[in-house]
Amino acid sequence: MEEGLLADVAGLNVPSLIPKNEDLAHVLEVLCTTGYGAWIVGGAVRDCILGELPKEYDICTTATPEQVIESFEDTIPTGIKYGTVTVKSGNSMFEVTTLRTEAGYGDGRRPDEVEWGSSLRIDLSRRDFTMNAMAYDYARELLHDPFGGKSDLENGFLKAVGDSSQRLSEDGLRIMRAYRFMDRQKKGIWLPDSDLSSALIDNRAMLAMVSIERVWNELSRIINGVNANIVLSRMNDDGVLPAIIGFPLPKEVFPRLAKLPDDLEARMAILFSGLSANDITVILERLKVPKAVFSRVKFLHFLIHNSPKQTELRLYRNALGAEVLTHSILKEALGENNDLIKKSLEYPSEVDCLVNGEWIMERTGLEPGIKLGRLKDWLFRIQIERGYNDLSQMETALCTVPWANGDPNDWPRPKWP
Repeated sequence: MEEGLLADVAGLNVPSLIPKNEDLAHVLEVLCTTGYGAWIVGGAVRDCILGELPKEYDICTTATPEQVIESFEDTIPTGIKYGTVTVKSGNSMFEVTTLRTEAGYGDGRRPDEVEWGSSLRIDLSRRDFTMNAMAYDYARELLHDPFGGKSDLENGFLKAVGDSSQRLSEDGLRIMRAYRFMDRQKKGIWLPDSDLSSALIDNRAMLAMVSIERVWNELSRIINGVNANIVLSRMNDDGVLPAIIGFPLPKEVFPRLAKLPDDLEARMAILFSGLSANDITVILERLKVPKAVFSRVKFLHFLIHNSPKQTELRLYRNALGAEVLTHSILKEALGENNDLIKKSLEYPSEVDCLVNGEWIMERTGLEPGIKLGRLKDWLFRIQIERGYNDLSQMETALCTVPWANGDPNDWPRPKWP
C-alpha cells in the first residue's frame, strides 16, 4: 500500500493492529497516493488495542476538506466547517477530518476558530483523553501515541490529554464522556486520575453550555452500562447528576441498578422510584427524552408503586403482556414481594375478543355508537376475567349485564388498573 506523508510524531511498530478492511484501505490509499498524510484515529485505535472490533473508523488527514471532496466520487460535507467530510467507500462510510489547530471555545462546545494544520502531534494534543489521542499509520503499521494512551488502556487508567481542567473547559460534553468511559463494561471500572477527578467536579457547570440532547445521548448510554450503578453513584456524589436533573438522588437507588438488565426505561424508573410522578415529568421534560421513553418510564414508575390483586390477575396479565416480566424484575430490585405478579404468568396474554359488534347488535338491537362499543368492552373484560373461550359463555354473560341502563362511559373496560 502507498505510504503517505510521515507523521511529525514518533511511531511504534505494531503490525496488523487494525483488521483488514478493503473499504478503509481504499480511502487511505487514495489519500496517500495523492500525496497527503492519512491516519486512522481515535476510537477505532482504542478498540483495537483492547482487542475489540471497531464499529466505525475515523480518519484524519493533511488534505483540506475541499481536497478530500476532489479526491473521491461520493462524499457528504457533514461537518465541513470543522473539517469533516463523510466519504463513501464500497458499502462503508468514513468520516475524514482535516488536521486542525484551534483557538478558544466561547460556547463551551465548538472552537471559535478552526485552522487547517499539518501536524498530527498538535491535532492529537487537542483531543480529550489519552486513550482517544492515538493514531495509526495503516501503510507503515505505526502507532502514534504521544500521550501514553496505550499504556493507560493496558493499566486501566482514565486520563485527560494535558491539563484536565483545560480539556473539560473546552467542551462541556467531555464531562459526560469521561463518566461513560469509566464504565469498561465486563472489564470493570476505570477510575480517573486525581487531576481529572477534581476537574470533573470543578467544571460541572460547563454542562449548562451543552445542548440537553447531547447530554441525554451520553446519559442514556451511561444508564445502560454494565457498571451504571457505580458510575451514576459517582456522578451523584460529584454533583454532576444533580446538575443535569436538578437535584441529587438518594444513595440507596444506585445498587438496585445492578439487579436490572440493560433496559433503559426500567433503570430510569428505579433511579426515580422515590420521586413523585410530577417530579419525574419535570425531569423527563428537562432531558427532552423521546416520547416512547417518556411514556414507558412513567408507566414503569407507576407499576413500581402498584401490584395486581388476586382477583385481577387475568386482566392484569392481558393488559400488560410482556411488561409483566419487567414489573416482576422491578419489584425484585426493590426487594418487594412479587408472588402475585409471577402467578399472573400462568394466564394467557393477548386474548382476542370472542364477540364483535354485529353479534351484539343481533342480540340487543343496539345501533352502532358509543353504547355498542362500551358494551363490547364490558363483555371483553368479563371474558378475560372469567377465562371464557366459548360463545355460549358470552351469551350467558350478556344476559347478566345491565346494559339497558346507566351511563356507558361508566361501564368497565378491559384494562388494568
